[in-house]
Amino acid sequence: MLIECKYYDVAAKEMEELDKQIAEESENLSEGELQLENDRRDFQLAEIIRSFKEKEKMKEIVPDSEKIALFIRLQRASMELAKLLELNIVTMKKDDDTYGYIELSYGISWILSDSPKMCKKTMAMLYENADQICSEVKDNCVVQRFEFELEK
Repeated sequence: MLIECKYYDVAAKEMEELDKQIAEESENLSEGELQLENDRRDFQLAEIIRSFKEKEKMKEIVPDSEKIALFIRLQRASMELAKLLELNIVTMKKDDDTYGYIELSYGISWILSDSPKMCKKTMAMLYENADQICSEVKDNCVVQRFEFELEK
């Protein structure tokens, strides 16, 4: 039995229809109305950015030692994983200890039943503990980026 759900295709089609609708609405506006609409959007965007910057200044950033320690352990385990599975790896931690990421890239990767348990555990820990995960195809490689917020 084959079960297939194309959620991405449906979402992409809806986005395309929305783009067409916006383009049609823009065509119906006169040059002056279009300029007013653009100015209004620019003003709203500037207000959002200004508000965000004010809130960012008020926010006190304190690195979390437990999160940093976990991230360092995951870095080491990921380096070992990359070596065993022959993956490319890039890892970075900001100097202020508030952010870090681990990026794995590969053409094809298999974690088999007879692979070291550490491989499965490391991947599970990356998925479980990352604050954000981005998977994409870049330069004919699958790239998975695990991002970590290391502040309290």
